Amino acid sequence: MSLLVGLCLSILLAQPATITPEARVESLLRGMSLEQKVGQLMMVGFGGKKMGPKIHRLLQSMHIGAAAIYSRNVRSLPQVAKLIRDIRKDFAGQVQPFIAVDQEGGNVVRMRSGVAVLPGAMTLGAARDPVLSYLAGQAHAVDLKLVGFDMNLAPVLDTNRNPKNPVINVRAFGDAPELVADMGVAFCLGQQDAQLATVAKHFPGHGSTAHDSHFDLPTISLNEEQLAATELKPFCRAINAGLDALMTAHVQIPAIDPTGTPASLSHPIITGLLREKLGFDGVVITDDLEMRAVSGQMGVGKAAVKAVLAGADMVMVIWTSKRKKEVFRTLLAAAQDGTIPLARLDQSVRRILLLKARRGTLDSLAELEKRPGRILPNRRHQHIIRSIAARGLTLVRNNKAILPICSGKGVLVAAPQRTFRRALQRLLPGSRAIPLKLVSSRAQRQKEFERLREMASRYELLVVGVTNVYQAWLVQKLYKSTKIPMVVVSFGSPYLLRYFPKIPVYLCSFSYLAAAQRAAARALVGKQSLTGRLPVRLSKRHPRGSGLTLRRGGCGRRPSTKRQTKALRGKAP
Repeated sequence: MSLLVGLCLSILLAQPATITPEARVESLLRGMSLEQKVGQLMMVGFGGKKMGPKIHRLLQSMHIGAAAIYSRNVRSLPQVAKLIRDIRKDFAGQVQPFIAVDQEGGNVVRMRSGVAVLPGAMTLGAARDPVLSYLAGQAHAVDLKLVGFDMNLAPVLDTNRNPKNPVINVRAFGDAPELVADMGVAFCLGQQDAQLATVAKHFPGHGSTAHDSHFDLPTISLNEEQLAATELKPFCRAINAGLDALMTAHVQIPAIDPTGTPASLSHPIITGLLREKLGFDGVVITDDLEMRAVSGQMGVGKAAVKAVLAGADMVMVIWTSKRKKEVFRTLLAAAQDGTIPLARLDQSVRRILLLKARRGTLDSLAELEKRPGRILPNRRHQHIIRSIAARGLTLVRNNKAILPICSGKGVLVAAPQRTFRRALQRLLPGSRAIPLKLVSSRAQRQKEFERLREMASRYELLVVGVTNVYQAWLVQKLYKSTKIPMVVVSFGSPYLLRYFPKIPVYLCSFSYLAAAQRAAARALVGKQSLTGRLPVRLSKRHPRGSGLTLRRGGCGRRPSTKRQTKALRGKAP
């Protein structure tokens, strides 16, 4: 960057706060070089947990518009806060980049301590309280802002219409567009009202797919009417509510783009559908271009140019340094030779800068210096997390009123979740708990099965925690080979029920995070009420909106089956 351009940018960035965001953006835009404009279009990741010459050269050489922090960059909260501060200082006198994090909660968490770590979207969907979802988004934003982040790549607004979806599943609020819209929009507003730039994903929808776009290019075989009635509804609601930004999906939709081009690179989908038909003028960010759904078809540089020409504003290149440089060089060459017209380039840079002005990114270095020391975790936010975990618990089945468990005598607990095992042992003195492997080989699974089958003969009740198909297989085998009553707690997908459809007790937490494990343990022994409702359809007998109510207490004053369990099968979305 030349000394003159750098001086001009420093002056423009220091303009008084009384100037409107739009006027400030236009002043900045006029003072930027072509290289700086192209850099604004890039969101990149990098390796390492502290700022050094290598990261400095990578970020500065491309004048990046956003840096994405992932688990490989995280050791502790103070370390991440320092890393962000150092990046900010490295961009002093320049346009500050967004510092983004992919912090959905549940299965997708990069910051695992210190900040609010939410049980996940489907747990919120089961709680069915938009106010709680708003507070969850707000808690996310306040804590992440204190660390130094100014953008979150969440929430997921996909509607998980396919039970076999390998990539969305519990990351969605549910399988009904209305429920996803109610909970998702509230979450977005909670984040944005706390001034965190919010990127909802994955437009136009990834919930109907049977393939993971990290490895393949999925197809959505819906016509335009079906798409509008299902996948698009939550996104439309969010757009109408003033959503900051959208991330596009690497999926093909032949009904809108017959060429089979991934949505992230498709002009008919981004410009035709999203911009013109739905009226979205916020920032559009592609999903990572290094995912096989795109990189398996073409070079990432060519894909980046195609995405920008299709209407995207930022392209995401997270992992490989070589590919980041390829994208920057290819975008710059396309801008220089007119393949990407200057007006089109300025259009995207203007959107990006305007969002940075509105969410405080342009002044983030100064704010970082002014911010007084704060102590995290926030107690109020921890209370919100516990409330979500408890209210989202959904009792799908409780045959013979097995719950609540009132005595630990004769109870055997087997689960991969240590927090759950320990909590249940404290609550049920006299019970025995044994660990299961989270991911096991066939030989290990067989060994666990034989051990549990032998032990079960000496107990009156078996409680099993399941997270994936490995434990589901174990439950299925045990049910067929033992007569002991079983209580199954799903800390993962609720759809695991299909592997053991006749199990007498089935409780869903939709999350394996610690708060969900503790809540599940308390609920099993009657220390808290169970009021969650299924946010997805599991079967004809267990439709969306169903669930059993189990009131707190019960041990010592054993209620009748009628009072203890109450099936609600209303027409809830």
